[in-house]
Amino acid sequence: MIWIGLFFALSPADLAPGAQELAAAELRFQEVFEAAEATGAAVTQLQSRWAGGAAPKDVCDDHDRLALGWRIERFGAAWRESAQALRVQAARLRALQAAPTVAPLVAGDAGLALGSRLEAADALVARFIQGSAWEVAYVRPILAACPIAGAGLDDGVNNPPLRAKAEGSGLVAVLASGDGVVCPGAVRADDAVVLLKGGQGCWAPDATCACEPRAVFPGAVLGPPIVEGEAAQGGE
Repeated sequence: MIWIGLFFALSPADLAPGAQELAAAELRFQEVFEAAEATGAAVTQLQSRWAGGAAPKDVCDDHDRLALGWRIERFGAAWRESAQALRVQAARLRALQAAPTVAPLVAGDAGLALGSRLEAADALVARFIQGSAWEVAYVRPILAACPIAGAGLDDGVNNPPLRAKAEGSGLVAVLASGDGVVCPGAVRADDAVVLLKGGQGCWAPDATCACEPRAVFPGAVLGPPIVEGEAAQGGE
């Protein structure tokens, strides 16, 4: 009876997926791929800045370096979420590709193109695993030993060679600090990593987006202006 119930709970699309299910899966795959690519670009550039800086004798006194490590950890968490979503969606696409009702749709050139995209996804997930191991080895021990007060506002890392290699989608991952919204789009800040299209954005206190978008780069921190006299950390 249990098996009969499960059988009848399945929809026709589950039993015999077709072009519509394939198109939906490919669209979702592209969305999560671009998110993983953009967050990975931010982490890669922040890690590059960390590796290129000279560590002081007492790293706990280097507020800029601690703020950079804090950003690496925050963007790293967003990269983990997007990489995990990409791995799930890639598995979904592979299962669809093998379905008898879908296999004829991905034959020939279409199948080769899909295979290339899935290989690119595998490479991106592998990059995440390497980047995560790097963070665990070099950044987290310092963050665990030193008090952290977050990061100040920053326009991100403008490294053209890395950016050209890692930003195929045109999305830029930024950290939206505090309350308010990130524009264009009036995306709630909520101390979350958000994706900006075209590398232009600004912070505004509300959805009217009364701010002037400017160029921002991977790993940027957008938020309310720092009041004079406040401790501004991270302005690298």
